[in-house]
Amino acid sequence: MDIYVIDGLNGVSNIISSYQSCIWNVQYFGQNDFQLIVNASEVNVNSLKPGAYLVRNSDISDGEYHNVMAIQNYQLDFDSEKGWLLTLTGKGLKNDILKRRVVWSQTNLTGLAEEGIRQVITDNLISPTDDSRAIDNLVLDELNEWTETIDIQLLGENIAEWLEKITTTYGYGWDVYIKDGKYVFKLYKGADRTYNQVVNTPVVFSPQYDNLLSSSYTYNMDGYKNAALIGGEGEGTAQRTATIGTATGLNRYEAYIDGGSVSSNGEIITVETYTKMLEEYGQTQLDQTAYTQSFSGEIDPTGLYTINKDYFLGDLVQIENEKGIKATPRIIEIIYAEDDSGSSVVPTFSEWEVSE
Repeated sequence: MDIYVIDGLNGVSNIISSYQSCIWNVQYFGQNDFQLIVNASEVNVNSLKPGAYLVRNSDISDGEYHNVMAIQNYQLDFDSEKGWLLTLTGKGLKNDILKRRVVWSQTNLTGLAEEGIRQVITDNLISPTDDSRAIDNLVLDELNEWTETIDIQLLGENIAEWLEKITTTYGYGWDVYIKDGKYVFKLYKGADRTYNQVVNTPVVFSPQYDNLLSSSYTYNMDGYKNAALIGGEGEGTAQRTATIGTATGLNRYEAYIDGGSVSSNGEIITVETYTKMLEEYGQTQLDQTAYTQSFSGEIDPTGLYTINKDYFLGDLVQIENEKGIKATPRIIEIIYAEDDSGSSVVPTFSEWEVSE
């Protein structure tokens, strides 16, 4: 596998065909990162500088560069057998760019989640009111027109860190790739390859197919709550509140949630909108007290199915053990490793949420 060195948006400056080892960690929700160890030749030392980008030839298609990594750190070492070696590490392009900005002013997102995320990118990186905050040549990919909705208030959040959290909530993947001399921000969804759909061929990990090596299941109700009173801004009888949860009788487990950080910003938003924001905030807190069903294990990625052929980063797959316990986890990370001993491609799953 060749690795191309890209000088910003100015094109390829070097091609690395020989290296000691290469690890490419590509994530659906989180931060991409890499490690590359190469001989410290004059060409490599001159081209592999912090700020340069790296892309594998397998991630180049139709003039688009995906899973791009940004060099952030390098180290020169001498080995009596291998000579001078250059060790490079860094983060994915998406984090390298978006981590540089925070939500600069109070932002209330209501409506479609996808459009809200794009608004945050536009307001803080593409067309901010302060021109010094703009990232040149950053554009948005096409709108997907998804239907998920959002009600949330933001101020001061680091954009990359916030994206990791919000896309996890909605099941979106995100990336920044290079095309036609532009940085392109993209939201996307993995395919559903579970039994819950009829569009795609299911990808199933099970003892039946000899590709589920081990599994473990636990159930835990410690700290469980399913209803809440959320206290908002104001004090005493003037305090604004909201309630969530419909359970009754012995099936009702209540909690109080402090939502004082949710601000109405004066008269800018209506009482109804503020109440919805309180409910949204309270639900995110209440979700953390839900009972848990943990289903974990080890799969054989070299068995019946081949990653990047039968299933891909972001896809939902089906898992089922001998006891009939089922889960539909998402592929949230793929680690590609290559060195003198060979190469490997290892997927990582999200928590195995138990399905009916």
